[in-house]
This record gives sequence, C-alpha cells and structure tokens, in this order.
Amino acid sequence: MNTAVAGERQHYWDTLRALLMLLGIPYHVALSYRPGETWIVRSNEGWAPFPQIAEFIHLFRMPAFFLIAGYFAALLLSRRAPALWLKQRFVRLGIPFITSILVLVPIMNLACEFSNLPYSKALSSFLWNSSHSGGYWVRHLWFIIVLLYLSTMMAALSGVIPRLRTGYIAEGFDRLCARHILPALLVLGLVIGLWRAGVLEAFYIAGLNTNLLQQILRLDELILFAPWFLLGFLFQRAPATLKSFTRVSLPMVVLAAVFTVLAFRVAPDLHPATGRLLSTFAILTLTQVVIAAAHYWMDRPSMLVSRFVDAAFVIYLFHMPIITILVWLGQDVPVPTAVKGIGVMAITLALSWGAWLVIARVRLLAWLFNGTEPTLGRHAAGLTTGLARSQNKTKAPALLS
Repeated sequence: MNTAVAGERQHYWDTLRALLMLLGIPYHVALSYRPGETWIVRSNEGWAPFPQIAEFIHLFRMPAFFLIAGYFAALLLSRRAPALWLKQRFVRLGIPFITSILVLVPIMNLACEFSNLPYSKALSSFLWNSSHSGGYWVRHLWFIIVLLYLSTMMAALSGVIPRLRTGYIAEGFDRLCARHILPALLVLGLVIGLWRAGVLEAFYIAGLNTNLLQQILRLDELILFAPWFLLGFLFQRAPATLKSFTRVSLPMVVLAAVFTVLAFRVAPDLHPATGRLLSTFAILTLTQVVIAAAHYWMDRPSMLVSRFVDAAFVIYLFHMPIITILVWLGQDVPVPTAVKGIGVMAITLALSWGAWLVIARVRLLAWLFNGTEPTLGRHAAGLTTGLARSQNKTKAPALLS
C-alpha cells in the first residue's frame, strides 16, 4: 500500500469545492440573460457574452465537483464503515433535498411561471407542470440524486470487496502514470469520452429519456458523471499520480485552451455523440488546470474560506429561487443588461449568505436545510476556532463528509 501523502494537509479541496458550488450563481444568471433565448425564467433581454460565460462554466464545474466527491468518498471510506458512511450521506444530503423540494422548488417554479405568463395562466401552468413533469420538481437538486446513487454504489462495493476501502493502486503503475501524466490523461480522456459518447447515446436510442428515468431518476446524469466520481476515487488511491495531476503545467494549460476552443467552435457542429467525445478532452484538461491552480494558490487555511465552505451547500440550495425571483422582478428595470446581471449575482450571493447565517444558528433549520447541527457557533469563538479547524489533515468539506 502506498501512503505517501496520507498525512499531508490539502486545504485547496475545501476552497475549490466551495467555489464550484458558488459558480452556480454566475452560471444560472448567465443562462437567464442570453440574447434571443429563454431559460426556465424569462428576462426579455440578453447580453452577448453571457452564453459563452455559461458554456465555459458548464464545461468543467460539475465534472470537477464529482471528481472531488469521488476523492473524498475514497478518503472517508478508508476511515469509516461503509454502512455508517452511507447513512451519514443520506442524512446530510437527503433531508435538505426533501426540504428544498417541498419549500424552495415551488417558490422557484412560481417565479418562473409568473415571468412567462399572466398570473391566472401562470397558476394553471404551475399546477399542471407540478402534476405532470418530474423535472419540474427536481430542478437544480439533480446532483444530490446522482451523488446518492454513486455513494450507495461505492458503499455497497466496499462492503463486498473490503480491499476497496484501503487498497491503493499498484505503486509501479502509479509512478508510471505520474511520470507520463500528459499521455496518461489523454488516454483517460479517450476512455471517458467513449463512455460519454457511446453509453449516453445508447440511453437515448433506447428511448430511456422519459419523465421517470431521465427527469426524475436522472439516469442520464449518472451516466455522464459516474466516470468523474470514479476518477476522483482512483486519484485518492494513486498519490504519485495525484501529485502530478495537481501540479501546474504549461503544456496542460495550452492543451486545455486548444481543446476548449474546439469544444466551443467544432463540437456543436458534430453528431452529439462525437461532440461529447471531443468535449471530454476539454473537460479533463480544463479540470486539471483548475485543480492545479487551486492547489498552487489556495492550499492554505483561511477563516473566510472556512465560512464559505460551511455555507456553500445552503447558498446553492437558495440561489436558484432567488435568481428566478430577481430576474422576474427585474424584467422592466431600465438598466443595462450586463449591470443587471452582475447585480443579480451580487444580490443572490448576499441573500443566500444571509439565509445561511439564519440557518446556521437554528437547530431545526440547520437539520432541514443543511443536514447538520448548527455550525455558526464554531466561528463565533473567533480565530482560535478557525485555526484549530485548519489543523485537520485532509479534512472533507461538509457536503462531502
């Protein structure tokens, strides 16, 4: 077993996970203000750069998030019994999921309907969609469903194959991949790309993109993101490869730029399966650049980061209802669209943060919306508490623990 990095502190994972969650705000605001396009909420205006901003964020945000989730799944399964870990996952994610479906999603859907239709028709549309469309209820919570699928699968496999809990990649193979990280990633990109191209296309050809299988159970998203989760799991068990993967590399930056341009300019004109294959190389190289940058610049303890890590899940749950309400109410506000969009981002972050400040103080709300005990008290003690927390080694962010 290779345990070369078992004791190293890796604060950048916390920071990056929080940033990926917070990027949901500019991503969904950008979707709301695309020229000539209507998202779930109607803005009646657009700004030319917003579609590209949304596409760029979308390219790497969730693959990187699931990679981090897989990394911490491997880490925590090496420390906890699979059944206990899975139970904690369902409490941590499942309770906020149910609460958000019952409380936040209806508010968001009403705002979307009111932005598109007169009030009387909006209410009728809300009632009809609520009773006929599974995706209408899931909305931005889909990733929780997929995380629970993947957590259940990994816990079950770890129970059946105990070596998965503690076993590492063979040291020789790990070092080989580390020495040749660029070709290793290109081969990996081909494998993942063929999976994304072939399996997802088979899903569509088989007619499985139905209200139940796609909109509610989100099996297509499971197909898309399972490889990234598995990759994160394997990285945690291959310390030499992980060290190379998290190192800033100029050739990787160049490749990421080239593949990203191809994903933007070429992939949309290809067959969807071929486009997914090509874009996989952009996703993988861009994810490497983002993680390496986080490792280089963010691998240090920070009180501010600690707060955002604690707040990120609640901010994510609340940001979509807030965005849809602000976009709807801002339809006739006479300011430039770019200014309006940036304003919606800032107000959304502030209000979501405010929601967390309340939730983090109230036990019932903390359980309902965060799946935890109240957390704000930890920070009230000031710097001492923050520094004590920073001493934890390779600590999993709250959402991933």
